[in-house]
Amino acid sequence: MRLTPRCTNLLGLLRQARWLTTGQVHARFFPHATRDAVRKRLRKLVQEKYLVMVRPHHMSEAIFALGAQGQRVLEDLGSDPVTLERKPPAQLDHLRGVNDCRIAAELEDCSYFFACWELAKLNWRHPLIPDAIFSLQGQTMAIEFDRGFEGAAFFARTKLPHYERGFPDLPCSRVLVVTESVVRMKALARAIGGTQVDILFTTVDLIQMRGFDAPIFHRNPCEECQPESLFSPSLDVKTGLCPSFAEITGLPEIGRGPIKEDRP
Repeated sequence: MRLTPRCTNLLGLLRQARWLTTGQVHARFFPHATRDAVRKRLRKLVQEKYLVMVRPHHMSEAIFALGAQGQRVLEDLGSDPVTLERKPPAQLDHLRGVNDCRIAAELEDCSYFFACWELAKLNWRHPLIPDAIFSLQGQTMAIEFDRGFEGAAFFARTKLPHYERGFPDLPCSRVLVVTESVVRMKALARAIGGTQVDILFTTVDLIQMRGFDAPIFHRNPCEECQPESLFSPSLDVKTGLCPSFAEITGLPEIGRGPIKEDRP
């Protein structure tokens, strides 16, 4: 099969994201194609060993990682040695949620996005490891994807002090707290209370369906408060320093930037 530039970009994204679902590939690379067309393209990539596919159980969505041929393509393009994923991580739902945020950020043309599993390669030396750090429209932001396995008070007690102290070498303008339910979002907001940190709350399903540019964020998630866009003037944006992608890492820009339309 002919490996299109879009397929090559998919390989580059998988190097960073590790595993992506069919829906995530559809949203990021083929938004105007049918789901069946995307599945057909992915099956071809699996058959040619550019990708590997796993279906955690018969009712779940298929997930994809780099295959041996995909590894070869990236290394031939000058990438650092690529490690292949042997099996999905135990915390697959967490990884999937962080990658939902990654895709939403990339669709808004973010300057960079590093998930928690990538930060170690960047010599991250802070006690707290955010679920992601990314830069969008000149602002550096952190993401905390909370699945509700810890008490809301525990979240506030263990993570908030680190954000209040900040990261001296990478100031963040705000923290996005992403939950799986409105109930959990409200519980975390109550537990965190007033703070000098600029914290916005939303849910992962809103990110999947509407993206970062939509009015899906709350500073105070209550019935009287309407959600707003991430860069709404009424959110009183605080500007942080925004190092460029090249300043943070020498990694190639595969999988980033605008992609021309082609058929899946």
